[in-house]
Amino acid sequence: MPPKFVSDGVHFKHSFCSLNSGKLDEFYKMETKTKLGEGSYGSVSKGKHKSTNAVRAIKAIDRTKIADGERFQTEVDIQSALDHPNIVKLYEVFLDAKKVYLVMELCTGGELFDRILEEAEKHEGSDAARAFDERGAATYMQQILGAMSYLHNNNFVHRDIKPENFLLQNRDVDAQIKVIDFGLAKQHKAPAFSSRPLLPAISECPVLQGCYDEKCDVWSCGVICYILLCGYPPFYGDQDPDILRMVKKGNFTFPPEDWDDVSAEAKECISLMLTFNADKRPTAAKMLEHRWLDKNAELPKGKVAKDLCKHLRKFNEGSRMKKVALTLIAQQLKDEDLEQLRTTFLLLDKNKDGTLTIEEIQNGIKDSAIEIPADLIEIMKNLDTDGSGNIDYTEFIAATLNQKQYLKRDVLWSAFRVFDKDGDGTITKQELGSILKEQADGEVIMNMVQEVDLDGDGQISFDEFVKMMEKGSDIVAK
Repeated sequence: MPPKFVSDGVHFKHSFCSLNSGKLDEFYKMETKTKLGEGSYGSVSKGKHKSTNAVRAIKAIDRTKIADGERFQTEVDIQSALDHPNIVKLYEVFLDAKKVYLVMELCTGGELFDRILEEAEKHEGSDAARAFDERGAATYMQQILGAMSYLHNNNFVHRDIKPENFLLQNRDVDAQIKVIDFGLAKQHKAPAFSSRPLLPAISECPVLQGCYDEKCDVWSCGVICYILLCGYPPFYGDQDPDILRMVKKGNFTFPPEDWDDVSAEAKECISLMLTFNADKRPTAAKMLEHRWLDKNAELPKGKVAKDLCKHLRKFNEGSRMKKVALTLIAQQLKDEDLEQLRTTFLLLDKNKDGTLTIEEIQNGIKDSAIEIPADLIEIMKNLDTDGSGNIDYTEFIAATLNQKQYLKRDVLWSAFRVFDKDGDGTITKQELGSILKEQADGEVIMNMVQEVDLDGDGQISFDEFVKMMEKGSDIVAK
């Protein structure tokens, strides 16, 4: 992993997700007739925010089904802390007497599991079992392994990697993968722990025995890669015990009738991920370097914007409050609204780990024949607003948003409403402190409010918020 740099700019937490004290139906109009998903835990429905019109996926969980409240809180904490283009976002949480509601990013493309079935059905009747071609499978695996590398670099292990836990952003053929369901996630550098077994066809043997580290996710990725190419898993049987016996032996084959036309590189990639000895199994980051992915995965379509450095410098000139607001807006906007910025990020992220280093940005700018500013390193340090030592996805998006994107009235109102937790039309020191996990009467919060509070009443109105966002801009919010 490249060395991290020491950030000397403004720092604040990027996790704006919090427990909302109001009732869900006070804020969201639910579409209850059509469920996006349903299971033993509860259901997922579409909901539109009554004030901002933002459309979200809302997961309703029966509180009686939450056996371990602490475990559930860990799931929420982990998902709200993650910042990766291939991990679904968690925006807020509601709680009533019967249910917990997780308000999440809406993905309309369905499960990867269903997409695999659709592809497999297209090849029914052919001589060989098939799902995706190598280009399609490699493209998906690069996104999946990139998300796993990000998780593992941040000391998390997912532990429930299976096709049902990946959603497609939309129905497009080239839609991005999104990882969901962190109900079994843990910090992987903690002591060994036990939990209920995962699906036997996907899980690694040590996981089934209750002791493992992040390498179990790599094993599961190997199983998914196998399925993506042929449509069936490497370990199978009529009943779960039969599957368990195959998994525990760690033996699998590439039946020639289905695999003879698949490249040796693809089979090698799968075999490496399904190395039975976890100590010898490559990491997700190492697998991202495999030549099969490099040769077959589709490259992002587009170019690095010529005005990239101008946007980065402009972001640095903003106040602390404006940087926080832009970061929040970057999290709230839909992927469809960020397509060009997302593409630029993916083009710069050469190792596909979901973060940018100084070297990656420098090389990307150089490769795009853009003049590298003399103060690029200082600019980079100020972009690292959470002090992680790298430029995270949301940090990059926040710094490269153009004024036409963030000065729209509905965008500003959506951001303001997140800060204005009680919905009374003003942001108080207490509300700002709660969002940023800072003391409401501390110097940081006091200074942030004073920067924006034009009438001196000790709080921020929406008009003051808009004026703060318009400062230094030649565009007026619409």
